[in-house]
Amino acid sequence: MHSTLGFTTYEVIEQVSNSTFNKFVVTYDAVSRDVKCHCLLFESRGILCHHSLSVLSFERVDNVASKYILERWSKNIKMRNTHIKSSQDEPVLDPRSKRFDELVFQSHNICEFASESEELTRILHRAFDKVMAEMEEYQGRSKRKSLLTHEEETLSNVNDLQSPPRVKIRGRPKNILGSNLEKKISNAMKKKKKTAPSEVKLTCF
Repeated sequence: MHSTLGFTTYEVIEQVSNSTFNKFVVTYDAVSRDVKCHCLLFESRGILCHHSLSVLSFERVDNVASKYILERWSKNIKMRNTHIKSSQDEPVLDPRSKRFDELVFQSHNICEFASESEELTRILHRAFDKVMAEMEEYQGRSKRKSLLTHEEETLSNVNDLQSPPRVKIRGRPKNILGSNLEKKISNAMKKKKKTAPSEVKLTCF
């Protein structure tokens, strides 16, 4: 235990098995009554870990800060229809929550191991950066692929649309009317040439 200006640092030892012990560093602020554990359970899930609770108990803290109290634990919460599960029921979790829980469990063990030395911590940071870059690249490819698929579906829907039906016009079509008019003009010109007087050429001597 180490104390500086109201801040007290505890080393909480958790026994996992007969020969395995895990160490967790917990910092407590006596003024604000804030507590923080390096396992980061509260930061990731909003729930105080038992390491922090053991420190609060050691400090004889009877009332914790309101930020540590979840809404569902408060008396002010509105009553909702609650599904009460028996011991025979399987825990129901949506796929994302299930994946998150698995990742938190695995990352907790990794972070605990990496925190043993600076070199291990640097190795983990490099691995985090590499994994993050790979995930961002995969997400970008997925978005581009989804966009192309959407555009192809849109073009396919446009091609499937039929042209609007043409409205029929009463009477003869314009092209037929134009053709008949041209024929009438041509015939009239021919008749005019036939009825016109013949020209006589006179030669003067």
